[in-house]
Amino acid sequence: MVMRNKKELEVLLSKVPGFPAPKRNLEQYVCDSRVASEMLWHAYMSGDIENKVVVDLGCGTGILAYGALLLGAATAFCIDIDCNTLAVARDFLRPHDNGNALFICLDIRKMALRSADTVIMNPPFGVYRHGMDMMFLASALDLKPRVIYTIHKHSDTLISTIEKVLKKYKEDYRISILLTGVMTIPQVFETHVKKVHRFDIAMIKIEKNIR
Repeated sequence: MVMRNKKELEVLLSKVPGFPAPKRNLEQYVCDSRVASEMLWHAYMSGDIENKVVVDLGCGTGILAYGALLLGAATAFCIDIDCNTLAVARDFLRPHDNGNALFICLDIRKMALRSADTVIMNPPFGVYRHGMDMMFLASALDLKPRVIYTIHKHSDTLISTIEKVLKKYKEDYRISILLTGVMTIPQVFETHVKKVHRFDIAMIKIEKNIR
């Protein structure tokens, strides 16, 4: 299937199923299809999806991996610590993936995979477990990709925090803020008092400087 535009991608991504039993400690929620399509479309137009090996870290039910496959990824690795959730992703993606999706259930800190062209992720923001977002970023960097696309809770210290993580790696990366905006998620956990939650996000691109 060839995506004609970002809106068509967003509509298809909105059909991705939710979590069977969301876990608060893993901050499980389906990424807003509007935000997901924005990130994926930018990656696609930048030449970072089509015919590339793409890794979706903390894939959940597979929204980002699904989008990558729709946009022509050669292979999409779907990696998540929650095997039940990964099974939902697998069941949803199998009719669409042409055998190009690989599903791996493990803690991302224990990955044997050591290379990728592109990493796409919507990591936990660290609301319930402080530092989870940067742990995901470190795991993404361990794959030595050419580029990482990631979504984070927006803050004044976000870029400086990312820079501290990058300093631990030999590769020379540059950071770009693709956009800042608002993500919406439905009421998921018992602690949520609103039917729809809105929070400020920053969409980040981390790219190797090619000399």
